[in-house]
Amino acid sequence: MTSTENVLPTGSSADVVGFQTADPHRPDVVVTARSTDDVVAAVRHAHAHDLPVAVHATGHGHTVGRVGGVVVATGAMRGVTVDPVTRTARVEAGARSEDVVAAAAEHGLAPLSGSFPGVGVVGYTLGGGLGLLGREFGWASDRLRAVEIVLADGSVVRVADGELFAALRGGRPSVGIVTAVEIGLVPVRTVVGGGLFLDAGDADAVLPVLHRIASGAPESLGVSLGVVPVPPLDVVPAPIRGRTVLHVRLVDTDGAVAWAADEALRAAAPVLLGGLRELPWTESGSIFAEPEVPHAYEGTNVLVGDLSVAALAGVVAAARAASVGCVVDVRRLGGALARPAGPDAVSFRDAGWIVRVLSSTDGCPASDVRAAHGSVLAPVADAALGRMVGFVYGASPVDPAELHEPAVADLLARVRAEYDPAGRFA
Repeated sequence: MTSTENVLPTGSSADVVGFQTADPHRPDVVVTARSTDDVVAAVRHAHAHDLPVAVHATGHGHTVGRVGGVVVATGAMRGVTVDPVTRTARVEAGARSEDVVAAAAEHGLAPLSGSFPGVGVVGYTLGGGLGLLGREFGWASDRLRAVEIVLADGSVVRVADGELFAALRGGRPSVGIVTAVEIGLVPVRTVVGGGLFLDAGDADAVLPVLHRIASGAPESLGVSLGVVPVPPLDVVPAPIRGRTVLHVRLVDTDGAVAWAADEALRAAAPVLLGGLRELPWTESGSIFAEPEVPHAYEGTNVLVGDLSVAALAGVVAAARAASVGCVVDVRRLGGALARPAGPDAVSFRDAGWIVRVLSSTDGCPASDVRAAHGSVLAPVADAALGRMVGFVYGASPVDPAELHEPAVADLLARVRAEYDPAGRFA
């Protein structure tokens, strides 16, 4: 290979170690990009030397590592510019959700951000982006207005329509490196939200109430149930330390609905910790309160049309009985998530629920993790419509046919054939 010295802004392996630490990239060349020009140089180098290319931002959705070739690290490209008149934001490739939330809040606006503030905006959006306000405003990709992308030949284009744009709206077609996106913002300053921790032993009393709340929820209310085995560590609050808990997360742009749900849940079983409050959108990451320490994990999910109380109870019971620690997340979908906002690549919009499961793989055989995940998802397997590509983590096995409906799969195949026929980004 020709030396990259004085040609590319090369980095080190530390530049491609992200939040997901399992199976990191092991490329021949790491390019630490700080501008679109750096990305162009990296892609042109790969094109000239017939090398495969991968991109790395925050690494939350990392699956398996690239061995050899070129990895472009975009984490330093964190620029965000908000236009309050058009209610849009231009977001660079490495920007985190928290960057956009903070910039938009200065104008009384919010992105359709998800549960974790540190996730990369570009990868999240291109994978659909299931936000906390999704039932009211749709998928994050529904608000994608334009994409700036470096294609396999090193050319830079801005796309805002056509098949490539449709594929980028939820399909993650991997035909280039996106250097920036333009997204729409929504006029949200504050919400009523929070999480209630209840003992998993009270599932029989809690789950029917939660299911009724979620099934009849107006679009303003987001509802999620976590099943979390809490470690017995001193840093954990005493009421939940060492327990398996049900973590009910609520977020509502119409506070009255959330407060009513809170009252119904408290009537069903004792709340060990937590509660609701009115909070600015800049603090929306506190609703799920997910761990911020990088680690190795594997995860998968199932999208289902309907979810009965019995099936929900089966998922919870299987998670509690698993020999491997399993963190489960069950979210109510529907509402605006079911309504397309122009040509796109979001599949299975008719899903009413998503059931996710994730486990640490530190010191745990992959076979044990996958067996446990199979048991947790077994109660909903017969109702499965497919899987959401953005929630498949690590080396979790998945059939590509499960990720996209046939029409979307055909769209992605056409786009790959036109824009990356050599499979440079495959």
